[in-house]
Amino acid sequence: MKEEVYAVITGDLVDSTIISEGYTEVLENLAEDIKNHVDDGFLFDIFRGDSFQGLIVQPANALKITTLFRAGLRRNAVGKSVDSIWDARISIGIGNIKNNGKISEMKLGSAVGEAFTRSGRALDYMKTEELQLTIHTGDQSLDNEFSAVCPLLNAIIGRWTTSQAEAVYLQLLEGITQEEIGSRLGISQRASGKRLESSNFDKMKKYLDRFSNLIQWKYFK
Repeated sequence: MKEEVYAVITGDLVDSTIISEGYTEVLENLAEDIKNHVDDGFLFDIFRGDSFQGLIVQPANALKITTLFRAGLRRNAVGKSVDSIWDARISIGIGNIKNNGKISEMKLGSAVGEAFTRSGRALDYMKTEELQLTIHTGDQSLDNEFSAVCPLLNAIIGRWTTSQAEAVYLQLLEGITQEEIGSRLGISQRASGKRLESSNFDKMKKYLDRFSNLIQWKYFK
């Protein structure tokens, strides 16, 4: 049985009882976008109605993918009030998984390994502690850094309006310019730039890059 390092995200919708029907399609579309633009080996499954799990073949992209899921949910909220914002709590687990065959044929519901265990256990803990983002690798120094940074990242994401989340999602997913974002959203380049600026995405992006570099150094140097 071969063991390799992957990332697993496990999440569930926050206040799912106030979310109208249609979130399953939204989650599936987000997963398809990620597979097409970020990680072509990404596997995704929805379970228990409002919970989901994903296997990330390129673990250095785990924080980016998690941010995309939250931005993607927030931009799909109905209405503009804070009470209508969609969001999720998501735990990232990084480590080995046990694999008997092709990754593309893996059934997430029965998969095992460090990454699955770390991600699943953390989500259960998050529910009681009212956390929305955690990262666990089993490396104490890395996990200490992530536990300090995650509340800051969550504070940024948690303030995104639907319009800000739209701009962030497009920029992070495809790396397109402010002018292209404006064209997609039917607004001016200046307006799209203001959305990105007010979201503090440029500051957050610096840490997304650091996370990617840390994981590459730790597991793939």
